[in-house]
Formats: sequence, structure tokens, C-alpha cells
Amino acid sequence: MSSHRVVLVDRSERGKLSFTGPQRGWFLHQVVTQAFEDILPGEARDAAMITAHGRMTAYFEALATEDSILCHFEPELRPTLPAEIGRYVFVTQVAITDVTDDYGLVLLAGQDWRDLAAGAGAAAVVHPTSALGTPAGYLWAARPELDLLVSSLQEAGAEAATEDDLEGIRIANGVPRWGREMNPKTFPQEAGIDDLAVHYDKGCYLGQEAMAKIHFRGKVNRALYRLESEVGLEPGAEVRLDGQKVGVVTSARGGRALGLLRYTVEPGAEVSAGRVEARVTGKGPREPAAARS
Repeated sequence: MSSHRVVLVDRSERGKLSFTGPQRGWFLHQVVTQAFEDILPGEARDAAMITAHGRMTAYFEALATEDSILCHFEPELRPTLPAEIGRYVFVTQVAITDVTDDYGLVLLAGQDWRDLAAGAGAAAVVHPTSALGTPAGYLWAARPELDLLVSSLQEAGAEAATEDDLEGIRIANGVPRWGREMNPKTFPQEAGIDDLAVHYDKGCYLGQEAMAKIHFRGKVNRALYRLESEVGLEPGAEVRLDGQKVGVVTSARGGRALGLLRYTVEPGAEVSAGRVEARVTGKGPREPAAARS
């Protein structure tokens, strides 16, 4: 993508929750992998919910405002995440509100996304994201204002894109996504999100012991890898090295793909992905990892 090009996609179908009340940060701090007690207004953090054994049940992106913490997540999690996180409220001074239908969510991607948003005069809450491995951000807007927001952004220069376009960017940069590289069988370390979404020094939370054991043991059995081929790759294709199954393709677009493979696979290895010959080009996100900006 050109360094000056900014693309726009409406992602309003994503699930959205609002946490309010004086203990909202403390509450999240106790139940997810990320630290939230010290989060400041305008700061964005990613987090996972995990089981006592360390496997993921959800992944979301959160943003602190002056009076709330907003979070959004993949549409597949809408039937489960609100109820799952609500189970832990007990007598905590926090209110959890499903605001999926109250807010629209627009994703802008490109080096100049912030300048374009500001130039459009967008009256929206700005939520930086690392979900594509390139500078990008979400804009939260009240549903009645969504169409006007999109029009203003396009008039300011944002180019309409598709989810296919975004997948191409994400896969090229080696960034995992819930429902692809992350699911209820996945440990955060396998997907490579622990540096972004797991805080190893905070107090007790569900699954902390499992996280610590994996962290100090130093490895998991699988890891996220990037693959390339001269021909198209397909999600679900079995990956084999020297005739032995080492993993599976989890996301693909054209000749680029991501896969969860045995941690012993070395970058540069020649593998088969289904009936296609491919090469393992690296492990995890491309270096240097793109920070939120």
C-alpha cells in the first residue's frame, strides 16, 4: 500500500461493549490477560480471555475514554463474549453494556490515517489498532452519524476498500486474527500475541498460572509462521515438511498465507501446503513489528 494512501472499511458489524463505573479498569484487570488498572484516557490495549489452562476464549481491542472503557471484537464472538465476561462481575462497581447497535465502527489504514481523520473533521472516538501490522485506527461514531462520517472521510481522500484488501495487508504483515489464527484451542503464545496482549507482571487473573508456566518454560508446540508460494494458497491446507505434517494454513490470500506450524520449523524451509509447494518466509509478524500510530 502506498505510504500516502489511506483506505477505509466499515466494520460496524463487530461486537462492541462499554464498561462504566468506578471499578471498570480494576474489573478488567482481574479477568483478562492485559493490565487495565493504569490505563489512561485515549490509550488503546488489546487483551485475551483465557481458560484456567491458558487456552483462549476471546480476543478484543479496548480503548479508555474519560468515563468508560470501550472494546470491540470479531462478530463471531458476539453470542459468547458479553455473557462470558459478565459472569465475573459479582459485586464489582462496573456496568457492562452491549453497544453493538449504538455505534458504527470505521477502520482507516495507511501512514496518514490520523491526519485524514482530523482533516475530515470527524466527530468520532479515535481508537488506534495494530490489527493489520500497519498504521491504522478505528473511528467510533454514533450509528445515526455513520453515513456522514464515511462520506466526510471519502471526501477527505480515504479510498473505499474491501475486507479482502484488508486481509491481504494483514496476512502480508503476519498479524493473527480471531477465528483464523486464534480460536478456543489456541494459547496466546502460539498466535504470537503475548507481547501485545499479555501482561506477565500483573496480579492474579484467570489462567495466569498457565501463562506463567508457558512463559518461563520458553516455548509452545506451535507458532505462527508466514508462507509464500508462486500459486494460490488455501486456508485449511495441511502443511508438510519432508513428508511429515507440521501444521495447517490458517489464512491465505493469493500466494501469501499464515499458518500454525510446529515450533521446530525453520524460516526458509520448503514445504507443501495441500498440493502446493510453498516456502516458510518467517515466524510471527514482519520485522520491525508495526506499532500503533
